[in-house]
Amino acid sequence: MTWTHRERLRAALNHEQADRIPIDFGGAEFTSITLPAYERLKAHMGVGAETQVMSIIHSAAHPDESILKEFDVDTRNIQPGAYQGGHQEWVDDNHYIDMFGVHWKRTEKSMDQHFLHVDGPFYEGDLTIDRIDAFDWPDGKNPGLVAGVADRVQEIMAAGSYARVLYLPGGVVHRGYAMRGFENYLRDLYRRPEALTHLMDKLCDFWVDTAVAVIEAAGPENIDAVYFGEDLGTQEGCMFDPEGIYAKSLKPRHRRMVETVKSRADIKICFHCCGSAYHFIDHLIDIGVDALNPVQVRAKNMEPERLKEEFGDRISFWGGIDTQRTLPFGTPDEVRQEVRHIIDVLGTDGGYILNSVHNIQPEVPPENIVAMFDEGRKHSYAPAS
Repeated sequence: MTWTHRERLRAALNHEQADRIPIDFGGAEFTSITLPAYERLKAHMGVGAETQVMSIIHSAAHPDESILKEFDVDTRNIQPGAYQGGHQEWVDDNHYIDMFGVHWKRTEKSMDQHFLHVDGPFYEGDLTIDRIDAFDWPDGKNPGLVAGVADRVQEIMAAGSYARVLYLPGGVVHRGYAMRGFENYLRDLYRRPEALTHLMDKLCDFWVDTAVAVIEAAGPENIDAVYFGEDLGTQEGCMFDPEGIYAKSLKPRHRRMVETVKSRADIKICFHCCGSAYHFIDHLIDIGVDALNPVQVRAKNMEPERLKEEFGDRISFWGGIDTQRTLPFGTPDEVRQEVRHIIDVLGTDGGYILNSVHNIQPEVPPENIVAMFDEGRKHSYAPAS
């Protein structure tokens, strides 16, 4: 049979083997490429198209359609439109205040000059339920969030049978500590759990309302996967106690988010979690997550062989091509060798989508990017079982 891009991704997420491993590039904000690396890639490939920015805050690009076709990428991105009204504003080129009242500042020394949150509405003082309720919360049903979504779906469908990945940003951890401050957020998990879980519920309400509105605007039957997530791990371990804080405070909100999406249609869930996600994988499977991204293979307990053996029949893996050493510092031949290894391990009997670990970073030579995707196409074919 001749496989379409959409069928190929769905097969992997159903733990079935297609004609080759599906490839993602730019399906979501954290499976793409930083702006400096993208400019070098465009120059290397002779692409003159104007750069489309997926996220200024995270310095991420929308890869041009010509590049996606050259790499035979199976996924295409859909995401909410810009919020209309509210309090968000650009103070100047280096400072931005978002709709949640979080102040973002451009980093001066990083190569990609992404933004970091430096202040928010709950940074100072004690977090209380009254303070949370008094905040002027944005509306998850804001009309700007669905603007352009239906047109984007039609654009993808007209271009071919590509897998449609809906990226829904935010969550209860990332936005929570951006509003409260990272250290205060962690302290409040223990000192003020009722107030912090109330904050989480407000954030979850917004995310759920947005998810429902955007999925309906796209047409539930037109979405193959929803991509969202939170960082739960560090390079060396867990940011939260998996059986304590995560299971009791965070997991119920994540379950609500997953169940909201899955109640709309047969939509798969890809959960983003950087770092050592190992001790959270069983929890993610339990709430209905279908795929884990970015599969940070150099983090503790994240060896591909271990992940495939313990979880490979219950969750798919999305990412896995190392951005800490191999892609930035290896040769093209070393990149190709790693791609073959990851495909052989994680791609056996389906359950793997080829992508870098998080966005391709500024240090990565364009030759290595080309080698990664070229090797994915050349060496990922196998007879369908």
